[in-house]
Amino acid sequence: MKKLLVIASAVLLSYGTASAQFLFSPHFGVGVGVGTTGIAVDASGTFNSYLGARVGVDIMPKIKIKKELDLGISDKTNGLTISDMNKHIDELNSQIDVWNTMHPTNKVEKIDKSLLPNGEIPDNMDVEGKLNNTTFHVLVDVYPFGALNSFHVTAGAYFGPSEIISVYNKEDGFFAPINQWNNAIITAENNPTSTLNTLVVQPYNLDMIGGELGDYFLTPNPSDNGNVKAYAKVSKFRPYLGIGFGRAVPKNRIGCQFDLGVQFWGKPEIYVPTYDKKTGLYQNEKLDGDKAGDDAGKILKAISKVSVYPVLNFRLVGKIL
Repeated sequence: MKKLLVIASAVLLSYGTASAQFLFSPHFGVGVGVGTTGIAVDASGTFNSYLGARVGVDIMPKIKIKKELDLGISDKTNGLTISDMNKHIDELNSQIDVWNTMHPTNKVEKIDKSLLPNGEIPDNMDVEGKLNNTTFHVLVDVYPFGALNSFHVTAGAYFGPSEIISVYNKEDGFFAPINQWNNAIITAENNPTSTLNTLVVQPYNLDMIGGELGDYFLTPNPSDNGNVKAYAKVSKFRPYLGIGFGRAVPKNRIGCQFDLGVQFWGKPEIYVPTYDKKTGLYQNEKLDGDKAGDDAGKILKAISKVSVYPVLNFRLVGKIL
């Protein structure tokens, strides 16, 4: 009987030790990885054979693309050529002087030709596009087969900037003369009996410089000091769900981990600077596919359907404890 009690006690003790290891047997590691989220650096831990976690940062290089853009000025100003517009700048400035003399409390800024390349409105401009998608992640790995293999299901979230892609003019203040031109046109149209309107704007059928995109009129916002930026926005908080192979902390000193999943970053939204001719308001406006015209509308609607970002990552991890 005494031997039986000793054997039973030994069995219970070994079972209790095994249970404790099953419930909580922590190990820690650090890892580096590469994939569609950029270069990942993280700290990781496993609590037992069934549960692990990772916390880290995914550094996405800020890729920049430069391109020369045809402004197509004559297409946006009732067929006026660049030469015509340069001539009309002098005529507008002459009548702006008259306006400012008669309206000292409501002066209009003259079009500063010194800000223009060679003193003339250019037909092209240099633009730059930039990707900005560095994120932080908090992920939990669940190993449904425990110690049998390293297959895991992962849930968690990525946290990043809302503005992920931006396109802007490379030369600072490039659009300042365009703002000045547009302000002169607006002043003339709001004051139809002024010489600014009767001697220049109306006879030559001058209009604001900008681009028609369906119901939108794209043009620089004066508050941006002669600069223009269009950008794409997504959610800052991006839930993640995926699968993979490999442990957050390997059983040996060095191991690897492979992940495949998606970030749910919501509907991408495109913002551009616009002017509402009915209300006279400038704004950075979110484009609606139903209002952007046929071709642009189709593109916007297609972009809005990309509500997830694919994640494919490979990670090397070292066990430190």
